[in-house]
Amino acid sequence: MLSDPRRVAATRRLLAEASPGVHDRLAELAARLTGAPVAMVCLVTDVEVPVGSCGLPESVVSGPLPLEGSPCAVTVRLGVPVPVAHAAQDERLAGLPAAVEGALVAYLGVPLRAQSGHVAGVLAVFDQVPRSWPADAVLSLEQLAASVVAELELSAARSAMGASLMRLELALEASSVGTWEVDLRRGTIDWDERCAAIFGYDDTVRMGMHQLFGDHVHPEDRVRAQEEMQAAIDDLAQYTVELRVVRADGAVRWTVSRGRVLAGPDGTPQRILGTVVDVTETREQADRELDAVRRAAAIAEVAAELAGATRMTQLAEIALRGAGVLGAESIGLAVVDPRDDRLYLHLTRRIVDTVASAADVQLPADGVETPLDDELPTQWVARHGEPLLFVDAAAAEARFPRMAEINEVLGTRALAALPLRVEGRLIGSFIVVWTTDRVFTDADVELLEGLTAQIALTASRLQADAVRADAVAAMTEATARLQLLADAGRVLSGTLEVTRQVEQLADLVVPTLADWCWLVVTDEQGRLHELASAHRDPALRAELELYVGSMVRVMTDDAAAPVVARTGRPLVLPRIDPERVERAIPEPATRELLGRLGLDSGAIVPLVARGQALGALGLFNGGERGPHTPAEVETAVEVGRRAGLALHHARLYGQQRALAGALQHSMLTAPPEPDHCEIVVRYVPAAAGAEIGGDWYDAFLEPSGATVLAIGDVVGHDSRAAAAMGQLRGLLRGISFSSGAPPAQVLTQLDRAVRGLALDTMATALVARLEQDDVDLRADSTRLRWSSAGHPPPVLLRPDGQVQVLGDDLPDLLLGVDPSASRQDRVAVLPAGSTVFLHTDGLVERRDRDLDTGTAELVAVLGEYAGLPLADLCDRVLERLFLPDAEDDVALLAVRLHPQGRPRPTEAGPQVVPPGIAPAPAVHPEAGASS
Repeated sequence: MLSDPRRVAATRRLLAEASPGVHDRLAELAARLTGAPVAMVCLVTDVEVPVGSCGLPESVVSGPLPLEGSPCAVTVRLGVPVPVAHAAQDERLAGLPAAVEGALVAYLGVPLRAQSGHVAGVLAVFDQVPRSWPADAVLSLEQLAASVVAELELSAARSAMGASLMRLELALEASSVGTWEVDLRRGTIDWDERCAAIFGYDDTVRMGMHQLFGDHVHPEDRVRAQEEMQAAIDDLAQYTVELRVVRADGAVRWTVSRGRVLAGPDGTPQRILGTVVDVTETREQADRELDAVRRAAAIAEVAAELAGATRMTQLAEIALRGAGVLGAESIGLAVVDPRDDRLYLHLTRRIVDTVASAADVQLPADGVETPLDDELPTQWVARHGEPLLFVDAAAAEARFPRMAEINEVLGTRALAALPLRVEGRLIGSFIVVWTTDRVFTDADVELLEGLTAQIALTASRLQADAVRADAVAAMTEATARLQLLADAGRVLSGTLEVTRQVEQLADLVVPTLADWCWLVVTDEQGRLHELASAHRDPALRAELELYVGSMVRVMTDDAAAPVVARTGRPLVLPRIDPERVERAIPEPATRELLGRLGLDSGAIVPLVARGQALGALGLFNGGERGPHTPAEVETAVEVGRRAGLALHHARLYGQQRALAGALQHSMLTAPPEPDHCEIVVRYVPAAAGAEIGGDWYDAFLEPSGATVLAIGDVVGHDSRAAAAMGQLRGLLRGISFSSGAPPAQVLTQLDRAVRGLALDTMATALVARLEQDDVDLRADSTRLRWSSAGHPPPVLLRPDGQVQVLGDDLPDLLLGVDPSASRQDRVAVLPAGSTVFLHTDGLVERRDRDLDTGTAELVAVLGEYAGLPLADLCDRVLERLFLPDAEDDVALLAVRLHPQGRPRPTEAGPQVVPPGIAPAPAVHPEAGASS
């Protein structure tokens, strides 16, 4: 803000005319309004300039002050009022040296905003003691600031007006221009001194209009002057009249008067203001001067019109108006188009109409292409740059015999042909023709050369505009195509769902590349199937879908889609004739549907991946849009290539997903169905495309009748982790089933097998047994014995709805680290109706949530849905805790003990467990068999 050059310039404009006396009074008024002892008006450029003050020593306000450390600079920078009760305690001013030293205490500054909107300075008041500034004080100071700005603007305006009047007076004096004013109501005219001097008077004059015309306007010019003045009065317009005046001493002088009629409040003419200049001295050279003026005016008029020209076809008519002062009848303009290096001749309307009438030929509106030969002056000058002047038809025909037939048709006689050059570069020729003979004077040649130079500049500008417009259009089209390719890449990489991909792709290419489109793909047998379509007219989309569905069923091998799918090459159809449609679509009903879609041209490109065509993308236009350009076809081919790769990847993904699902299903088998409990399992992969990982579960019955539960998580998340998971799961199942050992011993033997078989993996695991022997157990209780190798503990949901995390101590070491590590069993007695919930850490642990927080959330969700059937409970847990973008797999294994004497419920059946039928389970460790 402080260094903004526009703000500084606006401030200096006001500073140049600032009046210290006026602003001292305004500063004093500011001090009285606020009760402050000190006030200052300052303008801020690159320094702080006091222009008014109250209560400040002369040494402070006598010259510019630096901006560093100034509270006024802060106010200018902020642009709003800055009330400060104690500068040392205000973050805006606390860092200023004066505030640190205690010299600056209370401060109120309001910005001075100039008419331009820039903050030019500050009206500020100061106090040596801390004080608050009430709102009315701030408002009063803002209102006074407006007066300060008004004084500054008024001074600047007066200065500018005085300077303008002085410059006007000097200009009038230097040019000997007199001014006059007519009072139409009184019928009088007033002359200033210069005007009166022209008429032979020594001082200003007022006289009646009848006296003016009767005594001082030459009789031969009197009627014309009165008519022109009256016409301007009637139209409230301005006028210019050249006439002879009769001076007081009887001498006759030539003058040029210009007047403008002014209306009064009622809209009727009341005054005429005008100027008069004596042109008698130049009348002696009237012929030459008038001719030169007319020629200069013609060139100026042509230059003004050429500046607004937007088409090359306008230049000939504009140039004719300039050459008209020489009596020229017609103009020809030949310009080389830089886009194709061809010469195009642009003619005036008279020549075009004459040719059309005489030879019954309609010349093109955008120029006649002319061969670059030497047979006519137009081409000769355009090629060689040599100006040619022919005073009559015979001279032209002697040099260029073909001019005879042109002269006969157009009736032309004299001719001038001049080269169009811009910065030494020859771009064409300018031809002027007359129907009479003409001798070219130096003044004629000078005028023609001036016109030629103006036309050459404009023609060059129009050429540059055309080239630039073509470049901008090409760049815009290229940008649109690149944006389309970028959008296509984004759409095709955003999901592996093929149908969704191609539907979005179809909506992208329409209408960017075509009015409507379809996309078909091949199946494993090579048959084509419709996949998507789009039409720029929403009302026709349903009919397009019907057509595409019918097309793939009835089209012949000659149709575009199978041809492109077979060859893998694009097919461009600049025009689609009915015979081709009939060969491709033999069914009339389908052709009728096609006819309603708008079909004039098309481009069909293959969907290619790894050298194989997987389908085709058809792009079609109606008659208004026209055929596809090569750039559009190239873009369509690239879209087809990307779509083919996406389709190929989607197919590979589908095959991989099916294979992974089969493998996962084979390794994560369904749980058993014991008669004393219900077991529900769930597995959710980390993300789409990763259908198999390192998390696993297992449940089986031992020969002794005990139910073994296992869950684990192999370190890693890829195919290696999945393979290791399968090995660990198989080893654990075999060791446990064959040995019938307690969980701790099973994990110890599994850990030794991992080392001995060189599986080179690490994993967490939890093994548990549900035991129902009669030793130390009530008939309605079940013993849960488990051991954990670095795995999250079991969670118990009691029949009364209370939730408890089992095992407060740390788990044993995970598998694959130290096979000799000691492991221990833990035991809990569970009442009938209890639910044990086993899970992997991916359920409760994420980047934004630690293990304890996730476990607490799991406990809360289990408690909230405790009354649901077990399968529904597991689904609700996953719904609440598992995120779609989770980075880890999740495995769940839940066991619900049946109430004593009640049948085992199915997954779909409701489960109602009466609360309070058993105390909290006792949990205690037992020594492991590894010792």
